[in-house]
Amino acid sequence: MKPTRVPHLVMAAVTVAAVLSSGAVARVQSSPAQQGAAPQPGGGRGGGLGNGAAPVAYSDYTGFTKLWDGQTLTGWDGESDVWSIDNAAIHANTVKTPGQHHLHYTGPNAVMRDFDLKVEFRISQKGANGGIHYRSRLLMAPHKGSIDNPLGAPMPRGMTTFAAAVQAGLAEQVPGRGNAGGGGTPNTNPTQGFQNPWQVSGYQFDLDSDNRYTGGLYEGQGRGIINLPGGIAMLLPDRRLQRIGTATAAPAAAVKPHLGLDGEWQQVEIIARGNSLIHILNGQVITVSVDEDPANRAPQGIMSLQLEGSGQVWYRNVYVRQLLQ
Repeated sequence: MKPTRVPHLVMAAVTVAAVLSSGAVARVQSSPAQQGAAPQPGGGRGGGLGNGAAPVAYSDYTGFTKLWDGQTLTGWDGESDVWSIDNAAIHANTVKTPGQHHLHYTGPNAVMRDFDLKVEFRISQKGANGGIHYRSRLLMAPHKGSIDNPLGAPMPRGMTTFAAAVQAGLAEQVPGRGNAGGGGTPNTNPTQGFQNPWQVSGYQFDLDSDNRYTGGLYEGQGRGIINLPGGIAMLLPDRRLQRIGTATAAPAAAVKPHLGLDGEWQQVEIIARGNSLIHILNGQVITVSVDEDPANRAPQGIMSLQLEGSGQVWYRNVYVRQLLQ
């Protein structure tokens, strides 16, 4: 019988099954003796390691590379009047600086393909809307990045704020809009009506104070809301979406209360393998997505931290383990 789906879906299915079997990520760590051990009498299940996969603590960063030094924004690029270090974390506050803001990693091996990414975050109890972007690109001027060239053209040295980019003529107007205020009201915001040069477009581990989308897969400047929390979804050609199963019936139950700096750290892990994208929060698989849309999927890109809405976010402990390409 001929397969009903293309062959590489088998690999995706194996990846999904391995993750969902325990409801969380578990990596096999076996000794040589275990690898060659004979089946135990009376066990009835020969040919395996005997005890299944050994659980690994989230705080085990063996094989991972630290992307943030914990003290400065060296190796990162974003608006200098938005992003700062606060309470030993990367911080932004859209109550003080409204709009959508991104801070992307620019250090070694910034363009990533297959990887495991870990990030911890806290957000405000109300108003915050943000996310962790990956396999993304700097789409707006002056970068004009693409899937093939995610970073695009560099920003001129010393250009560190949205307002300065507008004044220098580097930021482009939003198509069909100007920067004039509506209703005859003078516009006092110099960036209104312009595209933010630091905006990152691509896959996003979504998060929000109300947990309507926390852990879901969103794609900025692309297919929008792709996979709501709890879903196992196929992304098909012509931007068609199919939900084919359930990762968890209660995704919000995995989220610790959002209390700003008084809350606990939320622990994110993102697994990207080929066309398979797995979002895990606090040890619970939240979404599994298989992108079979060749015209829109991204096999590579940059990673970025983001905030919009009207709230605050704190990020820390940003680690990645990239696979050999």
